[in-house]
Amino acid sequence: MISNYLYTIGRYLSPSQRDEVLKEVEANLYDFLEESYGIKEYSEDEIERAIKSMGHPRKVAEAYMNSPRAVIGPAYIDTYWLVLKIALISAAIGLMISTILSLQEAKDGFQLYLKLIIDIFQSSFSTVGFVTIVFILVQYYMPQDYSFKEEEWSLDILEEVPTPNEKVKVLELIIETFFIFLFLIIINNSWIAVGLSFSSTVVIPTINMEHFSPYLIWLNLLLGSSLLLNIYLLIKRQWKAYTRILSILLNIVWIVLITQLALTPEIWDFSSISNTLDSSAIQGVQTGVYVGLAVFVIIAAFDVFNHLKAFIKKN
Repeated sequence: MISNYLYTIGRYLSPSQRDEVLKEVEANLYDFLEESYGIKEYSEDEIERAIKSMGHPRKVAEAYMNSPRAVIGPAYIDTYWLVLKIALISAAIGLMISTILSLQEAKDGFQLYLKLIIDIFQSSFSTVGFVTIVFILVQYYMPQDYSFKEEEWSLDILEEVPTPNEKVKVLELIIETFFIFLFLIIINNSWIAVGLSFSSTVVIPTINMEHFSPYLIWLNLLLGSSLLLNIYLLIKRQWKAYTRILSILLNIVWIVLITQLALTPEIWDFSSISNTLDSSAIQGVQTGVYVGLAVFVIIAAFDVFNHLKAFIKKN
């Protein structure tokens, strides 16, 4: 019961101050129990009275908040800054990759790098706007119960502490979110249709945009859905049944889409490398595409398996 009370208080606090505040609240709670009932094994009724004396979780959390009300509340602000940093860094890297791939066709290096700076500056505004809007919507549709009545609250509102199996792996989510932003930049840039060459030898085949463009909307939808799921998980820091189901569905759709892309020969235009590489080398490039597909399917299938295993353990 105490763990659930502390966990619920923590849901109203920013991650940066959560651990320190909860340690203090826990110490105060046990001090109250010791002063009221002595040192012993406390009954549930005694713990309940102690918790009620501390007050509504929201009220306790507000006592430690510097700014209880904001467009993006304290419970979300740290995650907002984290996602914003990931988005800005990945956007800058994606645009730098675009610039590097454009060097072979550039006639004026100064103008090329000036364009890069302008593109990064412009993309920063759109990135900040997008991430901010997402979190404003999160704040609106998942409010942190700003209005509550102290005299009417009960222990039924306490949230259960997630088990280790339900906790998300934050580092994995951060890395995955970074690559989602990066891929969004990559697939929406025209240079993906240009082969990359070194010493007059093209080493990356051209993407045939005529056949690839119909898949762009699906790629953007899937990347966007995966991004929103990751942001939600970074906020909640735990898996629920509905988020696991959504993740499984996204993985299945990803497997189908990537398989379709890899096995559609019209998308991969090898004519740009046919004059510089022999047939065996071209076959090696094609094999590399299939190996990449196999690796992706294995990783996605393993993720689905882990979610299914978690369902079995839960039930």
